[in-house]
Amino acid sequence: MTTTPVMARVLGGWLGLGAVLTAGVAAGILLKKPFRIDAAGDLGIAYAVLGGWLAVHLVLGVLVVADAARLTRRRELDALHRAADHVKLVAIAFFVLNFVALAGAVMIQGADDRDRLGLDGFVVALLFVVLTYLALLPTSAYGVGCLVVMRKDQRVGQLFFGVNVALHFLFVVDVLSSIVVVEVARQLLGTARAPGAWPRNLMTGVLVAGSSLAAVWLVFVAIFYGLDFRPDFIAQGIVWLVLVPPAEFVLLVVVPVMPLVTFRTAVRLFLGSDLDTLRRAARTVKLALIPLFLQNFVLCAVIVLGLTLLPVAITRGLILFSGPAGIAFVGVFTATGLVPTVIGTYLMLLPTSIYGITCLALMMRHRAVSPRFGVVNTVLHLVFVADIVSALAAFSGRQPRTAVAAR
Repeated sequence: MTTTPVMARVLGGWLGLGAVLTAGVAAGILLKKPFRIDAAGDLGIAYAVLGGWLAVHLVLGVLVVADAARLTRRRELDALHRAADHVKLVAIAFFVLNFVALAGAVMIQGADDRDRLGLDGFVVALLFVVLTYLALLPTSAYGVGCLVVMRKDQRVGQLFFGVNVALHFLFVVDVLSSIVVVEVARQLLGTARAPGAWPRNLMTGVLVAGSSLAAVWLVFVAIFYGLDFRPDFIAQGIVWLVLVPPAEFVLLVVVPVMPLVTFRTAVRLFLGSDLDTLRRAARTVKLALIPLFLQNFVLCAVIVLGLTLLPVAITRGLILFSGPAGIAFVGVFTATGLVPTVIGTYLMLLPTSIYGITCLALMMRHRAVSPRFGVVNTVLHLVFVADIVSALAAFSGRQPRTAVAAR
């Protein structure tokens, strides 16, 4: 049985060390523990440590590229896909923590640059983006090698090859592309496995748990404010259950484990032409989302309304009579609440549409639906509320058999 190539494991270990170092920097910036990192503290030391790590990483990167080129020339697709899977998945923790740590460092640098309008912060941010991109490049070597081998053997089309090569050199989507390439390689090698119950039900389970608590919160709010029944346990429940949407945001967006597991599961189901499982999963996930979405909507509305009324309350309503400038000032407060809440809610929406979009793609592939139907419903899966309606309309009731089922 082929094992993961040595250089891939070495690079994975080095990325793991990088994740530990960036986690320490992030903790020092955000928590001031176990050591304090700020403009007057050890920010320079943090730069030196991460810079040293990056220098070694780039040297390892050259060796990894050479190793990937060697495996590509020998057309060792099994070794290449194992290496690609290992390196990209290990790199996720580093890049997430790297973003947190470097964002904090940029804010410190910008805040300390008062005399020049924070321009140093922008310069540092640009530099960090370039350096992070350089750190990304070696992690894509094995994935590109997989694509080259599959293309030379004419196992994938030119469009698939070109699109995925491009995606391998872009932030975030490189991980998604790598998952697709690895699963296609496994399919071609005959080592692909159907996803188990745990990955299939992970997204549903997390949403059901969150939505159950959200439903309790909605009932408590209705009792507390609608029926004027206000015992302590209901008041405490309303306070603590407010944390459900932020917790779900962390699970769905900040910590990308669940979205990536769901995406890999969807890809495996697609390659295995398991339309029934995809359809059930897409429908169940969207139904499970409804109470959580309602709670999140109510909380976002309260936040936006509160920020909008803040300048009105402070000025006792006089700002509304101060002309366009006053209205614009109130609008700024509205935007400070509206923009982040909409973006956050939309980011939470995206992982819940993975199964639905994949199911539509498989239905179009087997001509179970027209391309127009598939494209329209794919777009609807990316729109608030319409995504739930689309899932129920497209995946409920009697469905036409696919070409695979017909055979």
